[in-house]
Amino acid sequence: MKTISRLSLIVALALLTTSCGSKIRSIVFTSENVTIAVGDTYQLSVQATPEDAEFEATWTSSNPNVASIDAKGLVVAKTIGTCTVTINADGKTATCDIIVVEGEPIPGADVNVTDYGAINSYFSISESKQVQFSRGNLQYQASSGTWRFAEMQWTCRGGDNQYISATTDKWIDLFGWGTSGGESGAVANHPYSTDVDDSHYIVGGDIANGLIEQNARGDWGRTNHIQDYESRSGYWRVLTNEEWQYLLGNNQVRANRWGLATINGVFHGIVLIPDQWTAPSEDCFASGCSRDFATNKYSYTQWMQMQASGAVFLPTGGVRNGQIIENVNIEGYYWSSTADGNAAHTLRVSSESVVAGISRYRHLGLSVRLVMDRF
Repeated sequence: MKTISRLSLIVALALLTTSCGSKIRSIVFTSENVTIAVGDTYQLSVQATPEDAEFEATWTSSNPNVASIDAKGLVVAKTIGTCTVTINADGKTATCDIIVVEGEPIPGADVNVTDYGAINSYFSISESKQVQFSRGNLQYQASSGTWRFAEMQWTCRGGDNQYISATTDKWIDLFGWGTSGGESGAVANHPYSTDVDDSHYIVGGDIANGLIEQNARGDWGRTNHIQDYESRSGYWRVLTNEEWQYLLGNNQVRANRWGLATINGVFHGIVLIPDQWTAPSEDCFASGCSRDFATNKYSYTQWMQMQASGAVFLPTGGVRNGQIIENVNIEGYYWSSTADGNAAHTLRVSSESVVAGISRYRHLGLSVRLVMDRF
């Protein structure tokens, strides 16, 4: 079997045990996730602090039927799916997500992505306005104060959101409404807020205010630099409720241009087809949700072809209530900028339906997908 997608090895696993006697303080993987083809192998690596620490490591896979791992960190991909590999070294642990696909991954997750981080296609949100979607859902790391886009459109942080705090080094992607970190007038304005009082998420002092105009500092995209894409800082934003409805609505431009889907046999969500679209193959897209998430089924390779054609995928990222995470990969909600009393309007994606205009309480942690108006 061959090894694919090799990363720079900071510390080879074969050298984890040294002759020095320093006690390990921390350990991390050199990559958060690895995509590998069925039948291939991959040598994982970690970085220990201090570098001369002496320790013994044990390895486990959350699903050995998908991918197994031996005593030296060698992964063997067995069947399509996902699992999590954990290393335990003297009580210090780290995890790495393994994504097993049906064939050798296409190099470059940035296929059809612009140099400012958008999928290179356009979607009408009104009779006169179009937008581009960001390459993936918004993510945040509190320990470094860094915002980024998910590398893959299907990527969700899932259970990592339970570690939400002002200091965690875990990436999170479920946020309370308007928690951009900007001085919006809200009491709970930080992306790591777990406050369950909805009144603390009011921007500009008025419950009717949306994340627009003078209150746009509550919008994640208007406020923050996005890692690797700072050239367009301040131009990103979330859609209004009316715009979500138009995007999915019964109008001539957008009719029949969304459908539920599963990618790689695992990841559930909704596919959005751009206004102007050339299908990569026959029968590659069915609109609606006639067969729930099996309405459209894409392998890794097939999805990369769909993305190259301009398609957008919104994964079902679940819901966070305080630090409790529910329904990851079962249902998803995407914030709009439109307030609704103690709640705000969202796009809801589930196996039964896709509905724009569903209201959810402001304190709940939901997904954020940014857009940029067409220049």
